[in-house]
Amino acid sequence: MATLRKPCSFVSSSLFLAAFWALPASLVAAEPPSQSTPRPLLRLPEWIESFGVGRPNAVEQPATKSARPEGAVTVSGVEQEDQATTSSASERAPVDTESSGEGPVRRWLTERMAALPTPTALFGGPREAPAAETRTDETSERTTETVADGRDAPETPATVTAPVAATPDEMPALSIDPASFRGVHPGKTTRAEIEATWGAGEPFTTEEGEQAVAWSIEPFDRVEVAIEQDVVTAIRIKLAEAVPIAELAKQLEISELRTVSILDEEGRSIGEVYPERGVILSVEPGTRAADGIMIEPLDPEAFVLRAEGEMESSAANAVADLNYAIQLDPEHVRAHRLLLAMSSEQGKWNEALRLAETAVRLDPQDIWTRIKHASVLLALDRPDEARVVLEHVAASEGPSPLVMAQVKRLLGRAALAGPEPDHQAAVEHFADAIRRAAPLAAKKSPAMQAAATEVLLGAHLGTARAIAEGTWQQKSRVIPKWIARSETIVTDFKGSDTEKLILELQLCRGVLASSAGSTEAGEPLPWVKRLLELRERMGEAMTDPWRRRQVDWEVGLGLRDALTAAEKRGDATDMLDNATLTAAYLERGAEHRDLTVTERRDVGELLFRIGIMHSLQRGDHATAVTWFDRVVPLWEPEEATDVAASASDAGRFGESYVSMAISYWQIGRREDALALSQRGVDLMVAAVEARTLDERALAVAYGNLATMYAEEGDDRQSRAYAEMASRAELTGGTLR
Repeated sequence: MATLRKPCSFVSSSLFLAAFWALPASLVAAEPPSQSTPRPLLRLPEWIESFGVGRPNAVEQPATKSARPEGAVTVSGVEQEDQATTSSASERAPVDTESSGEGPVRRWLTERMAALPTPTALFGGPREAPAAETRTDETSERTTETVADGRDAPETPATVTAPVAATPDEMPALSIDPASFRGVHPGKTTRAEIEATWGAGEPFTTEEGEQAVAWSIEPFDRVEVAIEQDVVTAIRIKLAEAVPIAELAKQLEISELRTVSILDEEGRSIGEVYPERGVILSVEPGTRAADGIMIEPLDPEAFVLRAEGEMESSAANAVADLNYAIQLDPEHVRAHRLLLAMSSEQGKWNEALRLAETAVRLDPQDIWTRIKHASVLLALDRPDEARVVLEHVAASEGPSPLVMAQVKRLLGRAALAGPEPDHQAAVEHFADAIRRAAPLAAKKSPAMQAAATEVLLGAHLGTARAIAEGTWQQKSRVIPKWIARSETIVTDFKGSDTEKLILELQLCRGVLASSAGSTEAGEPLPWVKRLLELRERMGEAMTDPWRRRQVDWEVGLGLRDALTAAEKRGDATDMLDNATLTAAYLERGAEHRDLTVTERRDVGELLFRIGIMHSLQRGDHATAVTWFDRVVPLWEPEEATDVAASASDAGRFGESYVSMAISYWQIGRREDALALSQRGVDLMVAAVEARTLDERALAVAYGNLATMYAEEGDDRQSRAYAEMASRAELTGGTLR
């Protein structure tokens, strides 16, 4: 009997023996799929073997590094003995872990949420209708899965707001319709044309030195028209008496538009601007009554001013305004900077890079823009380019202490990025950033305090992560001290509640990243609890749906680090439910993001793990495929960059494709199964040629293709792949 096999590094005897009775069928050549059970063969690699399986044994972590960075982590108020130290001797410190029956993440999630959201089509949709149907319970507004025999899967009511919530708000369309007055259009109508219609007016010069003409037109007190180079530039209409703004706006049919106020030195409104119409209502200070109307050509500055006022409350509207401002004036520097900041916050990194490059071209001397440019390059996994930008900023004439602190922190992040992180250099850069930022946090200026505090927190958390991920001694003693100092920074911050919530979110993310870096960095459970509680508070405080999604993305990243931390500690209990919840947060957070290659890879790996756990633990290939349908578009985007092919570990991706293909085959999607298997083989062959994969791993992939083609009745292809499988099995291989 021909049997499909997982790749040699993907199928564990223990897991397969535990689950193989639930697998639907083996594949028999020239016959429909039968209900017989496939043979358990081969092994899973460590990175997938523990999916959903607790491991109570000790987990070993590297504990030493050959060279000690003298003074690298020393900062004001930190004793030398608090530093992570190194030893020339190579040691491995076992960390005892015990399984309590519930994973450290799950112990919290069980209390807060039992019903988990099912995957949506955000990360790509199925190429065919999924085999497992779903239905919506109208009374509870929750989606329940339908198992293969038609019975509803049991469901427990949720006790917390689900991460996939409100319908996303789309980019609003601006109602652009420049206003005119009695056939006169500012910016278009000439003096000759207006005089031909209105007759000769009274020429005069304004206080600003502008040439203008005035008319007496009923029922208005006076109508003044500014003229430059014989073209009307503005119309000013003086009302006979003041009219409430709301009433006047209704008469002018502009009451539905969003306005922006022009304030005097005392903060009182002296004008209400309607950017889409080019209308400004002149307001009597201290009142809500207008005594005049001004009509001008559409002004990009009006859109920028309105965007600045709405960036926190309505990101979508602010982005629309800034985009239109740039459309009106492609060289508007401030519009580019503000849109750069918002694009970075929303994870639209390719757009942010384009804006950063344009802003640098428009104003090469602006330090903020160049620092932002470097941070965008880091987000796009281009640390070498970011380092060049940062070093150029540091070498510029007279950078401020705050600028240098920001540069050093980003250089620390750059040292941690890339395939070969330099943990020692990172610690040194972070220490320098702390030394420079610490005095600034005590300044009287709230803006300076906020900026310095952000640098301090980032540098402290970066140091903790660098120590956790590096091979240092005394991690269990040193890392908690850096975490404690980070907590103190957040606690002592005197800024606004919103700013403090954001700092606390960064704190939770940083601590969980450290926990994912080392088993000696402390348990993730308390920080998972704090992260989810914080998410609830931030959800209540934030009204803008785009910003809520940014928070959900950060929460998803934190939970992903918590999953990694639990797995490193040998506790994969309830991993499936935890991973599903993590994916839900990432899914919601990604709704307005432009995922980078790394983000596509990482999110795809999470969804792949969920699908594999459904297939291995539950024998549920139909549900597994609903997850795999979301993996493939992430790993093979329509753009030129292929996530899987560009990764250094193409062999692992190839084995992933081959593994996914089995579930597609089991539910009858044979064309997809063959395509995925062939894709996996191509990647594995590339890895073998690069000497990063044992050639014998191809035996499983070739064997699966041989079985599939036999089932399809293609004996020629089946024999060819069977021969290739035999040759690969007998080869000496290329060791990893």
